[in-house]
Amino acid sequence: MQSLANSKPKGQDLADQNGSHRGIRPAIATSVETGIAGTVAGGVQMPAMFASVAAVSAPAAATSQSASVTATATQTKTVGAVSFPSWLSKITTASIKTDMCAAISNGAVTYSGLLKLVQDLNTTLSTSKANLTSTQFQDLQTVVANLNNGVTTSAYLTGIMTNLVNGNAANATWTGGGASSVALGNLKAGTTATQLSELTGKWLLGTDLPSSKVYMSGASPFSVTYSNSTKAVYGTSGPSMNDINQGYLGDCYLLACLEEVAYTNPNTIKSMITSNGNNTYGVCFNVNGKQQYVTVNTALANGGNIFNYGSNIWASLVEKGYAQLQAGGVVTGNTVNYGNSWSTIGNGGCPEYALEQITGSSTITDFCASKGSWTQVTYNSSLKLTGYSTGKSTAAIQSILINDLAAGDDLILSSWTNGKDSAGKTTLVAGHAMSIYGFDSKTGMFQIRNPWGTYAGQYWDTTFEVGLSTLLAAGDTITADAIGTKKVTASGTTSAGTTSVRSINAAGPYTSEPLNVSAAASSFTHAIAQVNTAPQASAFVNLVRPMQGEQNHLFSPKI
Repeated sequence: MQSLANSKPKGQDLADQNGSHRGIRPAIATSVETGIAGTVAGGVQMPAMFASVAAVSAPAAATSQSASVTATATQTKTVGAVSFPSWLSKITTASIKTDMCAAISNGAVTYSGLLKLVQDLNTTLSTSKANLTSTQFQDLQTVVANLNNGVTTSAYLTGIMTNLVNGNAANATWTGGGASSVALGNLKAGTTATQLSELTGKWLLGTDLPSSKVYMSGASPFSVTYSNSTKAVYGTSGPSMNDINQGYLGDCYLLACLEEVAYTNPNTIKSMITSNGNNTYGVCFNVNGKQQYVTVNTALANGGNIFNYGSNIWASLVEKGYAQLQAGGVVTGNTVNYGNSWSTIGNGGCPEYALEQITGSSTITDFCASKGSWTQVTYNSSLKLTGYSTGKSTAAIQSILINDLAAGDDLILSSWTNGKDSAGKTTLVAGHAMSIYGFDSKTGMFQIRNPWGTYAGQYWDTTFEVGLSTLLAAGDTITADAIGTKKVTASGTTSAGTTSVRSINAAGPYTSEPLNVSAAASSFTHAIAQVNTAPQASAFVNLVRPMQGEQNHLFSPKI
């Protein structure tokens, strides 16, 4: 049996005033990875950054500028053995026309070709000490308007070139890894070479790094430096939940979703990330039902050793991309806004938002514990409320969740209770998001992974088990997407006729073969979390609680 407390050990979880879930992993023993002097709290060395800071607001975003050029009917002209779309003849700047022709390979527009086009134009402006002319600007608009007219261009390239040329709210500022941002602005006639270079860096080269200054509620401000990581993006088996080890940033709501999707749907992670072949990568997020792209490079904060860290860097690239995404407007589910900054994503957020933005699921569902029963709430891809039902029994919800696991849907736990196993190691953490990666049919409990991951001398269980009745008593929330591809019937069987859930084994919880519900338990040693006391259930407001630490506020999503 375990003991529980309704108050957290000092330093384990940090709470901000508007109540977002951060679940920052505390420092342990003598941490050398941060390079930040530590202070001892409760026998555990904590980074000196854990002190209060004042809120900082990001500059107002610029209004996106719309294109004035539209695509026309497609015709092709053949030059030698190569066919080009007829709209190229409308480009009057010789260098832009030449580079655009060269950017087309076998009917597809290439990243390297578009990069050369913009960089050549920038060189021309720099050499002549001139600004962008109205003719050059219109030619760039012609290119963007016709990227899929007579040629094919990936959604990623179309998106970033549109943002560069036609404008985006993120263009309001340039950060570039500095302590603060400076004004930039959308591309237009009269844009300087420096401005064009920075817009190119932002959208094509990933050089608009998040701010080096980090502010978190309840913590002293600290700074990071950037250096390139030489680690591989993926391991030999692709994305793994082992690559998630949350560092000194309150973004458990994001990392719990990443570890869950990496385990359940690794191809979804791969589809998020596009390699440009020059150590830059496109990262796709689904925001309000639409794909939004950022470009990142391999320059990581403190070389990849202070925030998320692992043997491979795919998760660190997505984490950095998520910070850069905030330059266009905060989409964490929180209201903290430092713009393109670790501070924006590191002060908590909502798993509902992160899970939708990673997977693009058509539906997000919350199962919210309240006053002895469960309420089921559904949202569409824009996180607008589509329905809810109350009074669900634990048995009914458990059946739904087991079927979700069997189908390949992703499940995230928002914990509101602290817990320990029989050996005294931490299991549940209040104000913390964790992934639910399987179900143990022998114990009747769900298998949980803490995104704090693994660390020498850790005092928490990276993986453990917990019963749904425990989560009900704690007033917890479980969030599910609907991206699974395996069909599950009403009786709980897959199309193959066997009821299955994701399994664990002696080597760890990172296998994906099905396990018959009636089969014997695996030999993996698990820590069983049980709740002795539960926090007071909150009233039904809109049922979406962000990850928040001690505070017990409800968050209002865009419904």
